[in-house]
Amino acid sequence: MIRYLLISLSLLLAGCSTVPALRRSADAQPSDAPVWTPARRSETERNTYRVMLRTPKNELSGLCILRKSGDTWRGTLMNEFGFKAFDFRTTNRRCELQDVQSMLDKWYIRRTIASDLHFLIECDDPEAPFARKIVRYEQHNMLVVSHGKKELTVLPDSTLRLVNRRHNLTYELRKLTETKIDNTIQYAE
Repeated sequence: MIRYLLISLSLLLAGCSTVPALRRSADAQPSDAPVWTPARRSETERNTYRVMLRTPKNELSGLCILRKSGDTWRGTLMNEFGFKAFDFRTTNRRCELQDVQSMLDKWYIRRTIASDLHFLIECDDPEAPFARKIVRYEQHNMLVVSHGKKELTVLPDSTLRLVNRRHNLTYELRKLTETKIDNTIQYAE
């Protein structure tokens, strides 16, 4: 009986030790700086981002087009060839995916992506449901916003990296600047 108790206890402790923890160094300074500055997101114009979504087995890259419509942010995620993965709409209360590609159209995938996008887009909104539980700090010239097992980092080159440690997903967004030359739209990083 004691043997089984010791085995169970050792398995429990081994399982707890393998859960990745968010690392906050001693030199981290509390911060109130917003993630979404006017240079990263315009509320009046279309915003275009290069997106990289990484899972342990797959990688999805493409473009995210985001625009504000009233109190709602609307967006589309598509690959480089223009094939749409999904549309989304987010308010300060929730995010809803629409027109999801069949490969991603499973309830657990939809819920995870919607939750991650909601945190990513509404992390500066004081009326968001998770706003009081957010921890913000700066370390190594990077702004870090964390909530539970989600960590949003603004890298020095203005790339936004959201890591969902629960589902082992990483989203990276880099804003593209849009220029119009001869009635064509060109993007540059």
